[in-house]
Amino acid sequence: MLGQAPYTNLDVRFQLFSIPVRIHPIFWVSSAFLVWDGQDPKMIFPGIICVLVSVLVHELGHAIFSRKYGFPSEIVLFFLGGYATSSRFSTWKNVKVSVAGPAAGFALFLLTYGGFVWVATQQPGVFDNYPVVERCFGHMLFMNLMWNVINLTPTLPLDGGQIMQALVLRYGAPRAQQKVMRISFFAATGAAVWFLICWRSNGNINPFPIPQVLLPHVNVDAIQPHGAMLVIFFGLLAAQNYNAMQNRSYY
Repeated sequence: MLGQAPYTNLDVRFQLFSIPVRIHPIFWVSSAFLVWDGQDPKMIFPGIICVLVSVLVHELGHAIFSRKYGFPSEIVLFFLGGYATSSRFSTWKNVKVSVAGPAAGFALFLLTYGGFVWVATQQPGVFDNYPVVERCFGHMLFMNLMWNVINLTPTLPLDGGQIMQALVLRYGAPRAQQKVMRISFFAATGAAVWFLICWRSNGNINPFPIPQVLLPHVNVDAIQPHGAMLVIFFGLLAAQNYNAMQNRSYY
């Protein structure tokens, strides 16, 4: 999500549905950081696999739509996620390509949630005997619900920022690019401030206050993102967008 991934000799390469995939080494490190709770190192590897599957499905959504519109996309997994290379299409094609990633992620969330509820109701107590399975369900629910919601924040280079940019450039003249950069900066700053408040509340305020009734059988507190991680993430995005405004003399 942050910048372009440089090529290294340690990159993992393969194809998925004829779409080239490249995994930068930092992906494994950042994924381990994302899933480790500081207690059981044995849970790190299954967690990394959950992140890998979730990010691949998300980026496949982007790549498939890019190919549909004639661009031979490549999927690159990098720091805290990844990206699918794309081209500049018409406004609504850009929007569809950007929406396709989160849509694929939300679809995987629904499949995961359905499987979780089925297992929990058909085999009560099964997670007591297989804690790694419960942890993997938790990672999948977190990645494909929370992370896709986060990704829709209207700040570049997130998908929400790409959607916002396509619409503002199409309908926001005059000074549309200036509006894009300002919206992107203030959205990232606002998100960083909100997550800082959540973090400093010592768990009393969830970043995403989801009513428990909407997700029966799931501990909604357990799948909340860590506030400190999101403060750092959106702080970096705010700084990145501020520098972009300064470089373009838009601020």
